[in-house]
This record gives sequence, structure tokens and C-alpha cells, in this order.
Amino acid sequence: MSTDPTHTEPPLPGTAVERRPAPVVRCRRCHRPLHAPESRWEKLGRHCADAPERTRVYVIDQDELPGV
Repeated sequence: MSTDPTHTEPPLPGTAVERRPAPVVRCRRCHRPLHAPESRWEKLGRHCADAPERTRVYVIDQDELPGV
């Protein structure tokens, strides 16, 4: 056993765990990265969760009805 604080012993075989960064989870509305666990679970940021539901608007050119 070494008393040198800078010396680190290698891990036991089969116990080393590779540390990987957490995957990026983005808001399904505004596509900003999420950090809070609740937001990541719901895939919805806190600002987007409080916003009213958006409705899609389709602008389509239409012919006039005859006689109108």
C-alpha cells in the first residue's frame, strides 16, 4: 500500500467502468437541450410545458365557390 496521494492503483479486473457523457435530450417543441430530469423524461422543457398548445395552420390557395 502506497502512502503517496498522487499514486492511483489500477482497478480490479472486471470492475472498471467507462464514464460516458449523458446523451443529449432535446425539447420536442423548441429543440433546446434539456437538463432537468423531469424535463428529460417528458422530453418537454419547462417553458414549453407551460405554453398553450399550438395548432398548425395550413394556408392553401383555394378557388372561389361559384355564385359567391
